[in-house]
Parts: sequence; C-alpha cells; structure tokens
Amino acid sequence: MRTKDNDREGFKLMFMTHYARLVRLAVQLTGERDEGRDIVADVMERAWRRFDRLKADDQGAWLGLCVRNACLNRLKHLKVENSNIRRLAELMRTASEADWRRHESLLRRVEAVAETLEEPTRSIIRMSYYEHNTHRQAAERLGISHETVKKHIRKAIDLLKKSIKDKED
Repeated sequence: MRTKDNDREGFKLMFMTHYARLVRLAVQLTGERDEGRDIVADVMERAWRRFDRLKADDQGAWLGLCVRNACLNRLKHLKVENSNIRRLAELMRTASEADWRRHESLLRRVEAVAETLEEPTRSIIRMSYYEHNTHRQAAERLGISHETVKKHIRKAIDLLKKSIKDKED
C-alpha cells in the first residue's frame, strides 16, 4: 500500500532522476533556459497530481513526452503571438500614417481659415490656441471684455466648421 511518505520519496526520486534531462530537452526545444525550466516545473506539477497513477517504468517516457508537447504548444503559442504583434504593428503604422496625414491636412485648413479672419478675431485665436493664453489673459492683453473674447472665438470656430464642411462636400 502506498502512503503519502512513500509518494513523496518516490516523487523526489523521480524528480532527481529526470529533472536535469528534462530541462536540457526543454531548453533545446525552446531556446530559452528560463522558459525551459518553467515548462519542466509545470510538467512536474502535473506529475505530482497524477503520481499515484504513474508506473515507475513509464515515468521517464511520460515526463519526456509531456515536456516535448508542452514545448511545442508554447512555441505554437509564441508563433501566433508574434504573428499577431506584427499584424498589429503594421495596422498601427498604417493607421498612424493616415492619421498624421489627416491631422496635418486639418491643421493646414485651420491655419488657412485663421489667416482670413479679421482683427481682433485673428489675434484672439492666436493668443488662445497658439500661445495657450486663457480667455481672460487674451482679454486683458487686448483691453477688451472676457465676453467679447468668447464671442470672437465662437465666430472663428463657426467659420472653421463651415470651411471644413465645405471642403468635405
């Protein structure tokens, strides 16, 4: 009859007998020492859970097959991961280039509209959006009310929206 102590001693013997060989196999298959050790640790955990059903003569072969299959599964997973990363990077690059072009085109349109604005609207837009002044700061610099600055900004934004809509149509 098997007892927990016997299982522990038997598992320890199995571990000591096969561990180094299994790590070498896993490292050969994966190309990475830490990955190989992790795979062997996972296989040993599975072996512990089913140790009472493993025959002593079959332990080495079973462990070797489990390590080999785990390595192959890991390599397949990495291949899929790498493929997905490459596709995502390509999509991001393409999207980024398109977004950049669209952004640059929109900025050129905004600047063209800003150049057509009359004073003080043009100065208010420059101070608010290019120089990052608050509405109050722009009002103080121009000696006008805060509400007047807001009115000029609304006017400029309406013209910009109309210009962009006209170009899209």
